[in-house]
Amino acid sequence: MKKFLTTLLILTFLATPYSFAAPKKIITTPLKFVIDAGDKNQFSGLVLSQKNILLFGSISESSTSSAYVRAIDKTGIEQWKLLLEVGAQEIATAGTVDSAGTIWIAGSFSKPLIDVVETATSLPTINPDAVINEESQPIRADMSSVAVWKISPQGELLTSFNIDLDQPALVTAIAIDKNGVSLAGNSNVGKGGFGILLNCSLTGVCNKPLNIGVTDTFLEGVLRSKEGGVILIGNSTETFLAKKVQGVRDGIIVTVSKSGKISKVVRSSAAKASRNWGSATATLFFGGEVITGKKIESSVTAFSNTLIPSWTYRFATTGPIFNSNDATKTLYSFFASTSAITNISGWNPKRASGLVLAFDSKGAVIGSYSAATVTQPRAAAYSKELGLVVAGVSGDTVSIFNLISR
Repeated sequence: MKKFLTTLLILTFLATPYSFAAPKKIITTPLKFVIDAGDKNQFSGLVLSQKNILLFGSISESSTSSAYVRAIDKTGIEQWKLLLEVGAQEIATAGTVDSAGTIWIAGSFSKPLIDVVETATSLPTINPDAVINEESQPIRADMSSVAVWKISPQGELLTSFNIDLDQPALVTAIAIDKNGVSLAGNSNVGKGGFGILLNCSLTGVCNKPLNIGVTDTFLEGVLRSKEGGVILIGNSTETFLAKKVQGVRDGIIVTVSKSGKISKVVRSSAAKASRNWGSATATLFFGGEVITGKKIESSVTAFSNTLIPSWTYRFATTGPIFNSNDATKTLYSFFASTSAITNISGWNPKRASGLVLAFDSKGAVIGSYSAATVTQPRAAAYSKELGLVVAGVSGDTVSIFNLISR
């Protein structure tokens, strides 16, 4: 009798008309153009503080360079500009904003010919190891010191601290919370390159740098955890915790404990491919490149707190991708798309074109926004006051675009 009732229920279910709605097509709308922000070679990135967009980078003149940060409002009007001088030459390569809107910029500088008088809050000289080489931004041999500048939302330099290194240094990322500052970067010795992690107090007292790798490891991002440790992302061909390279080059996610030891390594690999993680948000939403022969894709993956992938996508692109998220758990990815994308209505670019995709927390695509003139993404950031702001290369200049969340 039980078997008969089960069969009857199954037949009834099969006979009932069901319609399964196809995934909703997403229409792409243009982002709001803000301003062409200047020479692409002078731009490193952007952060958002209160009602201003903060652009930072380096201005080169003949054989010298000076780091800078400048603020523009949402209409592109400049509010202030500050040169960041500490040595003979400076470059600014990473930035973040703390919960109070204070701006933190990090970079490298060459030592001046004469000693610089340090402020009371400057870091005493220490003697660590250094940073590595990227094809897109090689490390200058004379840039053997690291600087961190703390700037008010109004453009006043509040303080700075410096760290002298034994090798040339390139800072690639900075993260901050109420307990301190973490810097990720790269260094090279001979033909080999390795990553470095530097943890400092908010007043500039730094631990000895931790080397990540020895000969072929590159770091691109850093996050601080509530437990006092950090998460680093990048790429490597080296073995960590007995885990060997699986592809040509693997993307790596490295957890470093509060005591300064590598406690976990997650490798992201693909057969005959080079992978890299280059963008990360505090919600563990990572973006990076997958290069297989001449095929280039951008990959986005949402991870759990235990660094297990929850969902992932790959898109045909020029490579670089920048992630961000808002307060409602919406996740954004900014990349230069080179082909049609499933469920994105009417999107089929003839050349690399800037595109922002919005995802909900479960990985469903909920929005599509274009910056058609952009051929190479350079930055993305979100704030409650300004919404999502992205920057990308258009010709020889960097263009700024805005998406206001509703």
